[in-house]
Amino acid sequence: MLMFRAVEYLPLVCLAVCWVALLWRHAAAEMLKRRAQFATDEMYRRITGHKPTRRPVFKWLAVISGLIMIATGLLRPQGGYHEEAIMGEGLDLVVALDISKSMYSDDIEGNSRLDVAKAILGRMVNGLRDDRLGLVVFAGETMVQSPLSYDKNAFLTFLERVNPNLLSRQGTNLAGAIQTSLDRFDMTASQSKAILLISDGEDENRERLESAIAEAARKNIQVFTVGIGSERGGYIPEGRTWFGEVVYKKHQGKTVITRLNEGNLKEIAARTGASYFRAFDISSAREVIAGLDGIKRVAVTGGTRLTRSELYFFPVLLAFLVLLIEWMISERIPYEREKDHWLKRI
Repeated sequence: MLMFRAVEYLPLVCLAVCWVALLWRHAAAEMLKRRAQFATDEMYRRITGHKPTRRPVFKWLAVISGLIMIATGLLRPQGGYHEEAIMGEGLDLVVALDISKSMYSDDIEGNSRLDVAKAILGRMVNGLRDDRLGLVVFAGETMVQSPLSYDKNAFLTFLERVNPNLLSRQGTNLAGAIQTSLDRFDMTASQSKAILLISDGEDENRERLESAIAEAARKNIQVFTVGIGSERGGYIPEGRTWFGEVVYKKHQGKTVITRLNEGNLKEIAARTGASYFRAFDISSAREVIAGLDGIKRVAVTGGTRLTRSELYFFPVLLAFLVLLIEWMISERIPYEREKDHWLKRI
């Protein structure tokens, strides 16, 4: 099944194609206008010995076709899945994602915290080639969404389905998230291990959190943390009225405001020898990837993973050939050619 991986470029590609089409239409109209001002069709036949050719039209169509093919390659078309042997250096990374209802707050440039977290993880996955990924979601309780696997597509599929309704008990149990993530690792293996904790930092049990941090430090597992949210805070949506108005969570008659609590997240990262990142926007994924690149990885041999075949080079190669042919075709027919030469009929 054919699919495009870089679909985020589709609006830009459509805009470029429309612009080129309008440019071609304008250029064609200008050419016909200037030709009509210069001479009539009868005069052209006398001057050139043949009717005006359609070569300029063919050349423009070739240019537009080539640009469309290049745009198709930019979208990164991919074919079916195939098994690929794993050879390189990697680590085991468990992502612990907060899905409490406070993550619905849209205080990051108008986007919800959960949507931004998903976008960050989606970009991060593309930069982790030989690493195994697992996904744990948490609120007041925890759930393992995806076990450690080299299959990045499976991870992204589970990530896409994540929403706060997966867990009935609300709250933010950072201790449970760390503990459940630690349980995903095989401590007898030599593989490098790390946890990436994404949350707004509001925790409900300080004593359990201290114990979880101590255990991660004892096992020498770094817990990288990503604080998501704003200091000014935002409201927690709970539903909509019959008229479509958003209903926000209230406590004792006052609308609840949820704010980013960086203190817990910074402490977790510092005490486990990791780093803390602040998610101001989706581009924060680059900082997270850079931090994870600093972890020592071990050689990975054996095993396979499913990956899609890259097909972008087919439209790019075809575009090169089409543009090469366009360059080789002249807009004019040499005067010395015979009068009834077949090229004059083009």
